[in-house]
Amino acid sequence: MDTSKINDWLQVVGMFGLIASLVFVGMQIKQDHQIALSGTYQARSDASAELTMSAINSPAFLNAIAKTYTNRSDDLTMQEAVALEFYIGSVMTQLESNHQQYLLGYLGEEHWQ
Repeated sequence: MDTSKINDWLQVVGMFGLIASLVFVGMQIKQDHQIALSGTYQARSDASAELTMSAINSPAFLNAIAKTYTNRSDDLTMQEAVALEFYIGSVMTQLESNHQQYLLGYLGEEHWQ
């Protein structure tokens, strides 16, 4: 075999090696993106659970919700009204964060809806 054929074969092998490495890098990037999305979903889940637990552990919030459900909103004490206001503010902040994550592509359409 002459050197030009060996050179041609080495170039072909080199090209296949380059293509294979690019495919591998692409697969790695896709996997890293999926891991980042998974972390985002977990953080959303944790924030939601924490918000729910803080509400459940607040007697003022529970009393405020009970009064609201029974159409006795006018009977809210100042402490109950503040607890309700802070809860609503927390929910709005969480929704704003979810919307920002959706706009940045970290939250899929089905999860945003």
